[in-house]
Amino acid sequence: MKFIAYLAGGSLLAAIVFSVVSGAAGLGVQREIWFGMLGPTLASVLTWVALIRQMRHGPQKMLGCLIKAFMLKFLFFGVYIITLAKTNQVRPEPFVCCVAFFYLASHITEAFELRKVQIRGSAE
Repeated sequence: MKFIAYLAGGSLLAAIVFSVVSGAAGLGVQREIWFGMLGPTLASVLTWVALIRQMRHGPQKMLGCLIKAFMLKFLFFGVYIITLAKTNQVRPEPFVCCVAFFYLASHITEAFELRKVQIRGSAE
């Protein structure tokens, strides 16, 4: 669970820094930054909770859990991006850039942590 705190805290810190910098530069993309951070971070946290549960109940089925998580994320991100873009809650270009950044950052972080967990044999 420590990893979840680091992941959420890191995303929150990055969003704060990006918001402050973009505000100082007069870009006005704070809403896009926050919505761009929210979806990927939420998806990663929920995925990690599912992986921890699976590891405790039967680590041999981790691949199946990862595949299910991938399919759910695929659907979630499609609905999330289209809904926010179509309802004019955010400007599409900066929003998609922020989603892409946080998506890649969270997945790279998850991959390194998953590797450590597999080497250790347990999740914290």
